[in-house]
Amino acid sequence: MLKILASWKKLLPRRPLLRPASLERLQRALKRRGLYLVLLALLFGGSYYLVTSDAVFKKPAVQTFPLAGQPAFQGTAAPREPLTGSTTVPPELQDQPGAHTAPATAAGQAGNDEALPSLALPVAGKIGKGYGFTYAPAFGDYRFHAGVDLEAPAGSEVKAAATGVVKQVEHSDAWRYRLILDHGNGYQTVYAHLSNIKVAKGDKVQPGTVLGQLGDPGTAEAGTPAHLHLELLKNGKAVDPVPALQ
Repeated sequence: MLKILASWKKLLPRRPLLRPASLERLQRALKRRGLYLVLLALLFGGSYYLVTSDAVFKKPAVQTFPLAGQPAFQGTAAPREPLTGSTTVPPELQDQPGAHTAPATAAGQAGNDEALPSLALPVAGKIGKGYGFTYAPAFGDYRFHAGVDLEAPAGSEVKAAATGVVKQVEHSDAWRYRLILDHGNGYQTVYAHLSNIKVAKGDKVQPGTVLGQLGDPGTAEAGTPAHLHLELLKNGKAVDPVPALQ
């Protein structure tokens, strides 16, 4: 063992691997590189803070400033035209389950633009459900009813309420046959729950022209007696048809 150690001593260099001068240069180099690493770490940490800081980046996306000489706007903008009809659940229905709000209808029901057209009674019967909020048996809640229901036996003839043109004919489980007549001046009438029709799209009709026969109500108004669902539209918005009926 002693002979092995003696041979290793002969093989190892007797002078140090690094001279003092070389060791000092190495130490200075490491110090400079260490300074660079510290600077890089500070730069990275600062960038990360700026990107993730709520105080720096979470600002309002849009800032508005009033024009010179004009006060800043406060409150909500007024509608372009007055609104009529129910926009919220009536007070007497507030406590009822399932009461739904409904959009208001545009003003102009009677006299703002033109007088309501005169509508002949399209089917011989009494008025059941009226225009406005009412109970809907098909859905088990209160909701807005955009027309009036004229109760009559199934098979009764449904006639045009005024002179016009058949604008639309459609069929669905909800409304059975549904017709829309255009009367001009922005007014239209809608007839729903017909079991069959005797007119086609584009036909011109006169008051009393037979449009078809009444059937059982569709799924939209299931659970109610047989009736004609009649709507009056002004520029596409529903208005109460009762004042126009003669």
